[in-house]
Amino acid sequence: MGKVYFLIGKNNLLIEEKIKEISKRKNLYLVFNKNSSEFFLNLQKNLNQRLIGEDRDLVIKNIEELKNNDLNKLVLIIAETKSNIFFICKSEPTELLSSLRKNKIKFELINVKIPQGKELRNFILELLKKKNLNFPPAIVEFLISNYSDNIDLLIQDLNKISALESSPSTKDFRFFFSLLPKNFKILDLFLDRNWPDFIHNFKKFISADKSHGNVETLKLLSLLSSSLVRIYLLKNNKKITGHYFYLEKLQQKANKLNFEEIKRLQTALAKTERKFKKFFLNPKEIPEDIYFNYLLSKA
Repeated sequence: MGKVYFLIGKNNLLIEEKIKEISKRKNLYLVFNKNSSEFFLNLQKNLNQRLIGEDRDLVIKNIEELKNNDLNKLVLIIAETKSNIFFICKSEPTELLSSLRKNKIKFELINVKIPQGKELRNFILELLKKKNLNFPPAIVEFLISNYSDNIDLLIQDLNKISALESSPSTKDFRFFFSLLPKNFKILDLFLDRNWPDFIHNFKKFISADKSHGNVETLKLLSLLSSSLVRIYLLKNNKKITGHYFYLEKLQQKANKLNFEEIKRLQTALAKTERKFKKFFLNPKEIPEDIYFNYLLSKA
């Protein structure tokens, strides 16, 4: 039989990087849903493809919904297959692990944690090495400071760069990196109504915005506004799409914001954006104007 791995963690991209490190084969994702018969049908179909010559490992997510009978069925399949199987879980699936132990099926548990501090530096250096990216120290420091809270985005941006024919130079590398880490930080501060830090960080962003017509600043205003709309939809149990990292953030904020606060924040943004687009407002005054509009809405 193949090897069985359980990758435990909350960051899917980090887990996927770990799977790539372990597996040398073509991977296939299977997502379990409440229709267990469909899940087992797809599972058996892909195992059959392995038998007819396709050398692949299986990556299975979302097994938390499996009940006892389904777990027993899954254990039997694991025991018979020659494919390596990777289970992605947010926490240890105790019932499945217990069944595997009873059936004397060996497995490996791997906890995939988000790196912090010195581990973060080592993680980024190792990631650059794996992707054959040779950046000078200044760029590495930029990555550490800019992406420390957004490892998902770092991996995505490095994947973009590694797909290029050559690495960007020190002069133009910033164009290849996403501005989203800074944007998300400012979005967090805005939704938390942490006005001193919001104003400070937004001002720094505006000072660094060298785009024609302050396009990047307008994009950030749009992000703040569209995020509020999405939070409103989430609170009304509407389905929205987007990167899971972003959606997870919005769900956390939706739990803390009531409809009145959403309305006040949206109104404050709209007033500032109108002034800015009509040239009544200097770009550097945008953060304070948003805060001022918010205060006025309380009066």
